[in-house]
Amino acid sequence: MSTSEICPFFGKNDDYCDVGCGYISPHDVNMIIRYCYGRHRECAKFKELDDRFHGIPELIPVAC
Repeated sequence: MSTSEICPFFGKNDDYCDVGCGYISPHDVNMIIRYCYGRHRECAKFKELDDRFHGIPELIPVAC
């Protein structure tokens, strides 16, 4: 799987998107399977973060 298929916000910072950070709950597993790999452009959190950070995930401070 190429890195373009993985959500660029995955595992970056618990304060922005907690999926992939720390404890992984059953809900997180479901989100990872559904969106983080391959379909992240359909994820509401991805759309919010993409709009907020203008498509530049490097602007989020890494804190996981």
